[in-house]
Amino acid sequence: MRPAVLVMGNGELKEVQTVVSRRLIEEGYTVAWVDAPTSWCDIADAFADTAIQPSQAIVVYVDPTSATASCSVSPDEVALRIGAAANELSQARLVVVTGLSEEPDVVVEAMSESGVRIIDPSDLLGGVDERMDCLWWDDCIPDGKGFGYVIVRDVDGLTLAGQQRVARMIVASVQ
Repeated sequence: MRPAVLVMGNGELKEVQTVVSRRLIEEGYTVAWVDAPTSWCDIADAFADTAIQPSQAIVVYVDPTSATASCSVSPDEVALRIGAAANELSQARLVVVTGLSEEPDVVVEAMSESGVRIIDPSDLLGGVDERMDCLWWDDCIPDGKGFGYVIVRDVDGLTLAGQQRVARMIVASVQ
């Protein structure tokens, strides 16, 4: 069976695999996961190596701390290669996740300029142990003001609240 969504991720996205998968399934999508290489320069080859051809979307995340390792070409060239390889794999929409860490990613910037759909949940994630205002789906901690808050990131990474926020943004971009 051909899945609706292929997620190719590593780093923090790989850590939220269960929550992202559940949200996609709740919305009626089938999903397949493939570990992403550690560098954007290897993503095009990873697309060529997979037999999974999604019908709706290809969601990709590469941890920016190693995102340009092994790259011998410009970020613009990498972005073009990724776009071409995604089109060869499937006519599904290419969606790139960024903003899970505070590291800038020049390849994502190049993909954004070339028209690739970018998901950046950083405004919803805040810093480590930062109190974030509740959204309608959050299980809030009372704050005495009647609004409540959530902690979306702690020293170990994204909390369940943070994972839900990332998952919801991915689902919204797939729809």
